[in-house]
Amino acid sequence: MTDAIVVIGFISSGKASLYHSIRKENLGLKVAYLFDGVGTLPQSVLDETKGYKTLVEDTCIELQNGSIVTVMEEEFIGDFILKKGKFDKVIFFSHPFESTFLLEVLSCGDEMEGSLGEFISSVKLINVVCILDAESLLEDLKSDKKVGDMMKIMSTADGDDEEIEAEEIDYEDIDDKNYEKELNEKFEKQQLEKHDHSTCCDEKGVCSSTTTTNQKDIKLECGKGCQKECCDDQNDEIDDLKDLDADVNELVKSTDKLVSTLILEQISISNVIILNKIDKIEKSKLEFIGKLLNLISSSLVIETSYCKIPNFQLLFNYVVTIRDYKLESETDNETGISIVNYYQRKPFHPTRLYNLLYDTIEKHENNQLNSTNFKGVLLTTGLIWLANDMKNKYNFEILEGKEMIGNKRPFWSTMKESEWNPAIKENIEREIKLFKYQDRKIELSIVGLQSNGFDKDTMIKKLDQCLLTDKEMELGPNTWEIDFKSDLF
Repeated sequence: MTDAIVVIGFISSGKASLYHSIRKENLGLKVAYLFDGVGTLPQSVLDETKGYKTLVEDTCIELQNGSIVTVMEEEFIGDFILKKGKFDKVIFFSHPFESTFLLEVLSCGDEMEGSLGEFISSVKLINVVCILDAESLLEDLKSDKKVGDMMKIMSTADGDDEEIEAEEIDYEDIDDKNYEKELNEKFEKQQLEKHDHSTCCDEKGVCSSTTTTNQKDIKLECGKGCQKECCDDQNDEIDDLKDLDADVNELVKSTDKLVSTLILEQISISNVIILNKIDKIEKSKLEFIGKLLNLISSSLVIETSYCKIPNFQLLFNYVVTIRDYKLESETDNETGISIVNYYQRKPFHPTRLYNLLYDTIEKHENNQLNSTNFKGVLLTTGLIWLANDMKNKYNFEILEGKEMIGNKRPFWSTMKESEWNPAIKENIEREIKLFKYQDRKIELSIVGLQSNGFDKDTMIKKLDQCLLTDKEMELGPNTWEIDFKSDLF
């Protein structure tokens, strides 16, 4: 089977930059690049005309080394991927406003028929790679924008809170016969008007950098395909706008989802994170983002500019990392985003935890949290220990006012040593020896927004009140299982 990765990322995070970086630095590898939900290939891919052969206009190209770049559709998979023989690597690029769709498709390979099913069954998913825009991440998490507002692109310049929005296109004004041409012209106009090219381009959008072609130095226009690194991230934004138009019907279902929820979902399902554009933020901001990612994710974090990966193989290595729950709680004063580490060696009383989550049975049935108790919480994620179950730990997550408790897993101490994860065996042994109840614990990471009413001390106090008291702890596990038995979880 061929090793594969899925690349996800919010608008303008740098997916185009990653594609160009991989393409330029790994000429010896035959790679299948598959773009999902775009209808046609991203414009920045098509703009690079040197060194490729067009197989289907705007939809499928072949690079000099035999790599294929196309969209994830049945006919192109059959005609240009399966017939080209084995590839060294496969890279799927997800739609910028999706998180799990591609993973769901890849998990159904055995159930799918035709060329797409055959191809998916031949690949082995190694990692999910999430690209984050370090420059706008905290502002995006703070935003109350929804997916339905995605056509309004948000960015923060020089640390200001100024919001720059792209003009929404009135599709009814576009003649069907000239749809693609007119759409492209509108996008190019927006691109040149919106972006600050002062670092590399003159007022006409002509890149001040030069490139050598046929022994001649020439200048390239950013609005017409500048391939300089200084414009890669800007090209990425126009690609994402076109992606939105191509797959707009599929996205209608998720228009009520918050921007912050989408990004946190993308982070949570990834096991490799590319933190891009680190050259555009201050060191203190980078350190805070690093702590935030370390607290809410066990992903390998690679810091980059222009998505330049020091070693391409890092994206295809099996990743085993340990989340650091012992980080100190901290708040970014500029955005008001707080990160809280909640770590306890006591279990939750199931009834008290239930009462914290819900104030009526109807809310539980409709998966509606008691919003008063979780005011300003953007994300709570981790593992919990319930007093009535000494065998299992439970995944616990609160995202956009909804909770998920499930996917229970046995504590390491209840398993045979041969079943332990060898990568963390020493940690498991140490915990089992040091603590009375071995590896049983509560580990929660909380991200809150002060402007929405989050107060970390209040949140910690409410969680503490759900723990067993000292007197209840003295009763012991046998009594807990009987006296605290609950059908609520």
